[in-house]
Parts: sequence; C-alpha cells; structure tokens
Amino acid sequence: MSIAVSPQLLTVDEVRRGLHRREFQAYVQPKFNLRSHQVPCVEVLARWHHPLRGLLGPATFLPLMGHGWLLDELLCSLLDQGLACQLELHRQGCEMGFAFNLSLHQLVDEGLVDRLEARLQAHPLSLSAVTLEITEDAGTHILPVVTQRILRLKRLGVRLSMDDFGTGHSSLWRLCQLPFDEIKLAGEFTRQLTTPGRAQAIVGHARTLAEELGMELIVEGIETRAQRSILMGLGVRFGQGYLCARPMSLGALGGWLEQPPSAAGQSYSMM
Repeated sequence: MSIAVSPQLLTVDEVRRGLHRREFQAYVQPKFNLRSHQVPCVEVLARWHHPLRGLLGPATFLPLMGHGWLLDELLCSLLDQGLACQLELHRQGCEMGFAFNLSLHQLVDEGLVDRLEARLQAHPLSLSAVTLEITEDAGTHILPVVTQRILRLKRLGVRLSMDDFGTGHSSLWRLCQLPFDEIKLAGEFTRQLTTPGRAQAIVGHARTLAEELGMELIVEGIETRAQRSILMGLGVRFGQGYLCARPMSLGALGGWLEQPPSAAGQSYSMM
C-alpha cells in the first residue's frame, strides 16, 4: 500500500481526533542478520490510516504531534500494539524482539515514564526482547532528571539503542552518558558505501567501537546487495533497510516471516 501525500494541511485537532479513533497503526520494519538472513527484531513505526486521505507517513503528522503534545499518546498506543503482537508471536512459537522510538525530549515528563513503566511491567515476556531506540532532540546536554528516568526504564530489563548515530547530537560523548546496548548507524553512510570516500572507514570504525564497548551495531538504510556485501566485508552483522523489507502492518508480519518477499532475492526467517 502506497503512502498518500495530501496537499491539504492537517491540523492538531485532526491528529488528536485520529488518535482517539485509533486511526494510528503500528507498522514494523525488520532488523536482519546480513549473513544468515534471520530477523531477531523489528522496529515499530507509525502510520496514519486517515479515513479521507489514505495512508499517511510520519512526516505528515509527527511535527503536529510535537506541537500539540501528542507524541506521548502515540508512543503508548504503539507500545500497546507492538507488545500485543510480540505476545501473539510468542504463542505461535516465534521469539521476536520489538523496538520502539523514544525521544529524549519526551523523558522530561515523568508522567510518561510512569505510563511506560506500568505497561512494561505488565508485559508477561522478558523485557530483554524490548528495545527503546533513543532519538536525539535535546542538544549535547542531557538533564540529570532525564538520565535518571532512562536508567529507571533500563532497570526494568529493556535494551537501549542510540538511533541515527553519526548525525545530529548522536555523539561519542552520549555513549559515555547512557548505558546503550546498541548503536544504529545512520543510513547516510550506507548510501555512500559504493562510491569513493570515507564512508567505509567510518562504518569499519563504528563496528570496532561497538565491539569494544560491548554493544551491537545496526546499519540502517541497506537497499542493495552491493551495500550488503561491503558491510559484510567490514564485519557488520546486522542491518535494516528495504533490501530485507519495507515497513509492513502488524497483521502482515506473521505471513511475511513464513513466506518473505523475494524482491531482494534473499530468504529471511525468524530466529
């Protein structure tokens, strides 16, 4: 299903009504093992099934949600949908990790942390299969209270991932500030891998850094076999991108795992 782009401007009230009507649905994109093609985890993303404008991507509604203080409502909805899907897959014999995006700015609100903690503690599966991908929007300095709240979530057993490493404020210093388990290298580097330049050296050093810090490296934006081949040569184990799969609905995930699409010419499977 293609994502519609509407020329008409959306409003915060329209977004709020969509949340109340549960029009925002969780989609997932797999993280995959470059060599074995297994899928240990999926990242949960948001799509808006607008009754008049069709399927809308996050670029059309996330800025409005930020202005309207609605990002917390979206995150809680995605968490509920994702954890329910994870539990259903577990009942079917599939152990699948689920990752959710959480911005540092949202953690200024203690109320959100209370809500996340309640939902995570009620989840019957091991929280080591839940990852919070920390997105950057707070500058180079993290408030001590935000650090405490991240550590509070970490103590529940969830994994922490630094999203879009290498861009914005996702700095080396941040790796010293927070107990990350995973680094996600931004797709900008992947797109430069097959042309002369420094991208390959940066990816190689990122892999070494992650290994020395005891973290996993995920490379984003993998779209071609050539990129995958270069990354494997650099020692990268895990990636994410259209080569494996485009974002799909939760309802489509089970079928995809059983009979994955052949567009990439690869065979993928659940762990």
